[in-house]
Amino acid sequence: MPQFSPLPPSRALRAGLLGLLLAAPVGADVITLTNGHVIEADRAWYEGSQLRYEKNGGVFGLPRDLVQKVEAGPRGEPITDSEVLRSREKLAAQDPGEALRFARLALFHNPQSIPAMQALIEAQLALGELPAARETAERAVRMDERNPRSRSLLGDVLVALGDRARAEEEYRHSLVLRPDPLVRRKLAEIAAPAQTAAPEAQFRIRYDGGVNEPLGVAVLKALTESYSDYTKRLGFSPDLPVTVVLETNAGFRDTTRAPEWAEGWNDGTIRVPVMGLDQPTPRLLRVLRHELAHSFVAARTGNNCPVWLQEGIAQWLEGGDPARDDATLALLARAGRLPNLLTLEGPFRGLAEAEAAIAYAESLSAVAHILRTRGEAGVVRLVAALSDRLPSEEALPVALALSYAEFQKSWEDFLRGTDKNGPVGTPASPPR
Repeated sequence: MPQFSPLPPSRALRAGLLGLLLAAPVGADVITLTNGHVIEADRAWYEGSQLRYEKNGGVFGLPRDLVQKVEAGPRGEPITDSEVLRSREKLAAQDPGEALRFARLALFHNPQSIPAMQALIEAQLALGELPAARETAERAVRMDERNPRSRSLLGDVLVALGDRARAEEEYRHSLVLRPDPLVRRKLAEIAAPAQTAAPEAQFRIRYDGGVNEPLGVAVLKALTESYSDYTKRLGFSPDLPVTVVLETNAGFRDTTRAPEWAEGWNDGTIRVPVMGLDQPTPRLLRVLRHELAHSFVAARTGNNCPVWLQEGIAQWLEGGDPARDDATLALLARAGRLPNLLTLEGPFRGLAEAEAAIAYAESLSAVAHILRTRGEAGVVRLVAALSDRLPSEEALPVALALSYAEFQKSWEDFLRGTDKNGPVGTPASPPR
């Protein structure tokens, strides 16, 4: 077995390890959804037809019919040992020394207690006593190989020791035994490529045709500014550089609204026809911003994002006017002919031109309604929920506290003008 030489437990290291432990609430409520997904929250309660819960400083909601059960207590396992409870209380109060003392007392009275061992691991980790924490964690796993919390705590210890490969193995074991969003996040963090000291390029500019260096430099400058803007607004950025292909032998056209471009055009590579251009035009800048938005969302959610949300976010970030098509959509909504967003989850490719125009208009309008009712934070929460691989039917309630049907109704009510902020203008007749 490889040997690791941990650094001396400095105050900064102890603070970091304590923060790692306190990331999971000691007295968490565990929400199990009907599809088997598990959500760990600071607290949960029923409010009419909704289950509300607090987590990471925010309040979220789920339709009651999506919830199978709610269990109180740390990870659903009630702790009755008063000394274990005191240990966890002291740890939460950032007093790891006293937490260690109570954990040892609990083990003295019951050497076979898994909760006492787990409390001891947490205290040892917080104090930076890494070899001792590893020994305790491995003993806890040997005593009960099917305890997911012991597995995840051993993973925490191994991360602190620098053994990322074994930590990943333990986190995966823990997730097999019981799904846990916090453990999934820890696994994702250590499974990500190690960051290098040198900053990595954000873009790779390539040419399909002749090289046009002045245009390439101008495009790179514009994309870099947008990249910085999106990173600040969305709170994340792509892990890998975005490849941009400037097609200098193809005439420029707007690729963002035509249905044939709605599927697979941006698969991490932005392709823009630019023949005849020496400098970016306002129209080209809008297309670049649109396609870069697709790269951001795809990098975060993979293929787990409804097309209407992808296109809506891209049009919003490109600078599209959210109300530009609301009058048309309002007439359709009043006539009961507005396509349901659930029907726009798949690619727009293959839609007739008029249908595609409505699909793009709905996409922007729906995202604008999220911004209107939940702010930019609502869009960010929705993308984050999708990045956790929640299906859209569950991601909307988690992020917006509205089911799909409730969001659709709220949006259509706005379009019909049945709420006080709804659009007032309508065109002479709806498109057919």
